[in-house]
Amino acid sequence: MCIDFKHINRAYPKDHFPLPRIDQIVDSTAGCKRLSFLDAYSGHHQICLFGLDEIKTAFITPFECFCYITMPFGLKNAGATFMRMIQKCFLDQISRNVEAYMDDIVVKSRKGSDLLTDLAETFANLRRYDIKLNPTKCTFGVPGGKLLSYLVSERGIDINPEKIGAIVRMKRPECLHDV
Repeated sequence: MCIDFKHINRAYPKDHFPLPRIDQIVDSTAGCKRLSFLDAYSGHHQICLFGLDEIKTAFITPFECFCYITMPFGLKNAGATFMRMIQKCFLDQISRNVEAYMDDIVVKSRKGSDLLTDLAETFANLRRYDIKLNPTKCTFGVPGGKLLSYLVSERGIDINPEKIGAIVRMKRPECLHDV
């Protein structure tokens, strides 16, 4: 279900909380011995609304009037609010053994022996903030994987074949007009 919140979005000021830079996240993850990729389940739907704000998300059905109790899709500050919560959750871990971009979280272990300690600390923080993960999208203790469309591993950053497919399939130019 999708509700048009344009009237609420016009009334509230824009939250200019900055998203982390993807290049810095990828660069700091490359070169780690073990990586664990986590996905927060339904992102901003895990953020409870302030009680007095619930009525502002009211919608009517043929049966009754309902209100959202968690942050619905379509609010302009939902992304910034969720990212602020993630940053607060992993405050002591970000850049040290965790990188996060919205609902994509990677636990990076510089040494293989640190993996369980890093995961225990991460899960303790997730539990403290009551953030649920999507187990079908989580991968633990792998030497490399896909992070924000980049392939990262202990060797560094590799080219993602899915992203360069069009360039690889491109025919060689035969005349100036083709260039």
